[in-house]
Order: sequence, then structure tokens, then C-alpha cells
Amino acid sequence: MVFPTGLTWEVKANSSFYHKHKQKNYKYSPLTFLPLTLFEQFQRAANLYFLLIMCVPIISAVPWYVTVIPLLSVLIIRGLKDLANDLVRALHPMSLRDNVNISCLPADLLLLSSSEPYSLCYVETADIDGETNLKYRQALSATHTELTSQPSEEVLSAFDGVVFCEEPNNRLYTFRGQLQWRGEGFSLDNEHILLRGTVLRNTDWAYGLTVYTGSDTKILRNCGKVRVKTTRMEKVFNRLVVGIVLCVVFSTWVMSHTQFQSVLVVDDNPIYTGFLVYWSYIILLSPAMPIALYITFDMIHTIHSLFIDCDMEMYWQQTDRPAQARNTSLNEDLGQVGYLLSDKTGTLTQNHLLFRQCCIAGEIFGNTITSLFHLYSGDERKCFHRLREDQCPISRQFFTALALCHTVMAQWTEGKYIPVYQAASPDEEALVCAARELGLVFLSRTRDFIVVSELGIKRQYELLAVLDFTSKRRRMSVLVREPEGGVKLFCKGADIVILERLEEDCPHLDKTERALELFAEACLRTLCVAVRSVPEALWGQWRKTLTKAATMATCDRDALLETLYDQMETDLLILGVTAIEDRLQEGVPETIALLQEAGLKVWVLTGDKKETAINIGYSCKLLDPEARLLEWQELRFLIAIG
Repeated sequence: MVFPTGLTWEVKANSSFYHKHKQKNYKYSPLTFLPLTLFEQFQRAANLYFLLIMCVPIISAVPWYVTVIPLLSVLIIRGLKDLANDLVRALHPMSLRDNVNISCLPADLLLLSSSEPYSLCYVETADIDGETNLKYRQALSATHTELTSQPSEEVLSAFDGVVFCEEPNNRLYTFRGQLQWRGEGFSLDNEHILLRGTVLRNTDWAYGLTVYTGSDTKILRNCGKVRVKTTRMEKVFNRLVVGIVLCVVFSTWVMSHTQFQSVLVVDDNPIYTGFLVYWSYIILLSPAMPIALYITFDMIHTIHSLFIDCDMEMYWQQTDRPAQARNTSLNEDLGQVGYLLSDKTGTLTQNHLLFRQCCIAGEIFGNTITSLFHLYSGDERKCFHRLREDQCPISRQFFTALALCHTVMAQWTEGKYIPVYQAASPDEEALVCAARELGLVFLSRTRDFIVVSELGIKRQYELLAVLDFTSKRRRMSVLVREPEGGVKLFCKGADIVILERLEEDCPHLDKTERALELFAEACLRTLCVAVRSVPEALWGQWRKTLTKAATMATCDRDALLETLYDQMETDLLILGVTAIEDRLQEGVPETIALLQEAGLKVWVLTGDKKETAINIGYSCKLLDPEARLLEWQELRFLIAIG
């Protein structure tokens, strides 16, 4: 296979390439601790200065032994603190084997099999992208069938596949490779890879083949160079020490050249004499004042960090987690923050979504007061009851699209009559649950089929292709074959990309666009849902091109896939619009108001429609009638400056 660099990275199972490799997750070793810690400590100008006046007594105002004790104290205390932090990391060494049974991923692995049906694997990627929603990965059908029929370490040790893939890189969301095994080649992508830093959830066990380890893993390739963090106060100290050094050097040079003394020292000039006296006192006090302040600040930092860890007002009861000061050198910078930059989803909002309203064939159902899952008596209950019991063909297709067009996995527990859904996106979970409440229940999925209960009748759809959602595409589609034999494409996505792909003279378009405006004004997140009937001839030709794309180089493959997706996602028929609420987290408006009172400038970035962004800005007290709004229509986002 050809990859972007023209080279391939070859990994053989049961080879000795990684057999003795150990992942080092600590910084110091017995041999490197002393030189590394001294190198880091003497990056501080004060330490260098006091070392200088110890080594050159002529520029020191006090004997060298008066300085050496506090200097050694500072070096020893800071060195021990760094060593203690490093020992905590060293308590969890991560060693690797070729085929490994994992629970917390220490390397980038090719998933071979797992305890879940069809070798699925649920992972949490919070340490990589900050998302707490579970994502799923799935092994190849070939390895799943072979390694789960009689799972044992003997069977795994006999696995002799070879992986050809791109060289180590920092692209977290893409992977291109091929598994050569038993004379066959199997295409690999990001769906089959478990990255270092992810954690297994809801999966008893999983086996994988090590692909990248150590500094070759994607998360470490993606990390920038670690810099020593310093506070603003410490930067001031460094500048002060540099000034003192320059003053001492200049004074020493002047005093060593008698010809300048008569010119520079003027007894009858009180201003100039005062200037010299001031700097002489700075020189006299310099050996004691800065280094004493460094020791005092280190003690204060440590005590402050203990107060932060024990502060009950910062204790998060829902997860039973107190605040944690992971860096004890930056405490005073908390009070010097001038700007607060934030996104909206998951930061200001709960990222726990509720299905509020929908528009089907131009008719709006529901209201913004209660959700579909908290139905009360009155018009709200009658409205959704009518939608469930009197489903017309277009509303049936609307909820069929919600039940099919997703990547959600269904889990069945003993004694339960409805499945529990695991979704990589809270939006997908909310929509699938909404379809379930209205009679179209997503039951299960495999690589090739999706099973749905439609008003009590079980129907099996053949899954032909999944056109993945990306931030660039802003939409997702699935191609399925209905039980009756027809091929259909169900698509959902942002209105800006769906509306431009509709068929000519699409019915109910004006009413749908009006509903989008109303939902946006109510601060609801919207998605358009559309469908297309695909002729068999078109599907056959499209499938051949898709199969060909799987063996192409990465750049050519991505370009061809984008073209193929655009060809299929055209001439769509709009079914309707979903409207979901993402509530603000508790205390967000009050917190933002207090921050603004304290003089902080608050910036929030959101990808919502303009009307939604403005209304959310008012609801969280980010905006007031006198706020200044900067809008860029072509980028379709709003930056609100409080």
C-alpha cells in the first residue's frame, strides 16, 4: 500500500520488535535526576545570580557562606518536590507485549477481539479530546471469528498477522493501514484502532496488536514540547535579578577605573548622589531579599495548594471529586486572569440533551416547556400521542431515519424490556430515545444489519454503507436495504448543508425553514432529516467505486470518498427538523455575571445559528442590551464579548 510519506510501518505479531519495550511514564532516573533538576532550577535567574556571587566574591556584599545555605535550601526543596511528583507517575509503569489484554491503554493498538458481541469495544477518550461520551471501536470480522470462537492465550499467541500502515504521526482521528493474514488483505481505519490514553468502559476484556508505542503513539506525537511554567511574579523576579546583576557589573567596572570616578561622583549634586546611594542599597540587600522571597513563595504555594484541595465549595458531589491543584507553582496567577475564553457545548451547558420539539411535513409538534420524556396532561400529551398513534408515511419515515441513521449501540440487561443505548454523541442518544418513545425502537446492530421494532413489528434493514459525520461534512448518512428490497439513504445534519442538497420543488420547504427560525429563537439545537430512494443501478456502480477507494492512497482515498458522498447525498427529500435542548449548567449565569463584575473579559465561541447564539448569550447573562456583537456571516459563528 502507498501512504502519504511513501513509506510503510511494518508490525509483525509475535516479533521481538516491541517484545522488551517498556513505556516510560516518568521523567527522572537515578542517573538523570541530579543533572536534570539542576538544569531546571538554574533556568531561574535568581539561582544563577546567587551562584555567581558565591563563585566571584569580589561582587558580593556578604561572605559566600551566608548565601550558600538559603541557595541549597531552595534547590533541595524544589528538587524533592519535583521528585515526589515524578514518583507518583512511576508507581504505574506500563509494560507492553505484542498481543496484550488491556484495561487502560498503554499504546496504540489494533483491536483483534473483545468480550462484546461482534468484538465491539467501548472506550472513553476524555484524556484525548475531553469528551466523556463513550465511543465504540470494532475488530475485523476475520479476527473476531477466529479469536473468539475459542478464546485463549494459545490461540492469540499463534496469531501471525502483519500490519502495514502509515509511519507514526500526530493525526488522532485518522488511520490507514492493511492487515495481511492468511494470504488475505484487510483494510484498516480509525474504527479498528485503540489509541493510547483511552480507557475501556463496559467491556470485560479486549485483545489488541501493538502498532505504535512510546514516543511513536499518536497522543505523544500530538503533544508539544513541555515547557517549564512560571508565574508572572517569578518573571518579575527574574527581571529584577537581571537588573541587579547589570548594576553590580557596572558598579564594579566603574570602581576599577579610577579615571571615571572623578567624572561620575559629584559630591555637590544631591540628585545624582541619591541615585548612587539607592543602587548601592539594592546591591547590599540583593543577596538576602530575592532568595528569601523565593523560599517564602514556595511555602505559600504549598500551603495554598492544600487549601484548594480541601475547599468544600469546590467539591463536586456528583462525581465525588474534590478540587486538585496539580501544579503548586501557579497559584497567584489565578487572581491575575484577564480574559476567559470558552466554548459552549459541554462547558456552559450540561451536554445532557432533551428532545423538545420537531417539525414534520411543515407541522410543529411539542413545545419548549416540557420534553418528550416528561409528558404532562394537556395539549403537550395530546400532541405527541397523536404523533405516535396517527403516523402518516412521512412521519413514519422521519422516525425511521432517527432509528437508523446513527452509530448508537444497544445493550440489553437481564430483566429489562427496553435496551440501554451507548452513544458517542449525546445528540444521537437523544434522537434515538425520541424515536423509541414514539414507537420506533432501535433494537440491535451488527456490521451488516440493523434491527428496529416499528410499532411492535420487528424489521431488519441491511446496512449497506455508513457515510460518517465529520466537522467538515456536518452531516451523516446511512444506506440501507429495506425488508421489501428497496435501497434508501437516510441523512441528518445541519440545515446549511442539508437544504442545499434537496431536490427541486421540495414540498414543505418554506414551513420547514420557518420552523428552523422558531427553534433557533427558542435556543434549541436543530438537525434536518432527509431521505432519498436510490436506484439499484446507481447503488451498484457507487459500491464498486467505494470498494476501489479502500485500496487507494490516503490523500486520493479521502478526496474520492468526499466526491462519492456528495454524489449520493443529492436530490434529498426533506422529512422534518428535530429540536433539542441543551440546558445550561447550574450556576452558569451567576458565575459569568460575577466574573464580569470582577473585570474579566468573557469570550464564548459557538457554532450555533446566529439567533440561537444571541439568545443563549442573554440567558447565561453573557450579553446585555449594551453589549457589542461582532458577527461573521460567512463563518456562521458568533463571538460574544461581555
